[in-house]
Amino acid sequence: MEQEILALFEKILSRKVGFHDELIESDILDSILAVDMVLEVQDVYGCMIPPTEVASVLKTPADLAQYIEEHRS
Repeated sequence: MEQEILALFEKILSRKVGFHDELIESDILDSILAVDMVLEVQDVYGCMIPPTEVASVLKTPADLAQYIEEHRS
């Protein structure tokens, strides 16, 4: 799962990130890219990320992986 998530972030961000990198705090992930990521997660994994949870779910790739594991359809 870790490699899948990192590949997803690389696709959206056009750069490599670490599994525990802080994406929002370090300004790697802005609001437009966050929307792209939410749509990609919905398409690939079938789970919706509610708008109120986007900042916490996309905080790090590890956080997203955990969310997907818990909410995957």
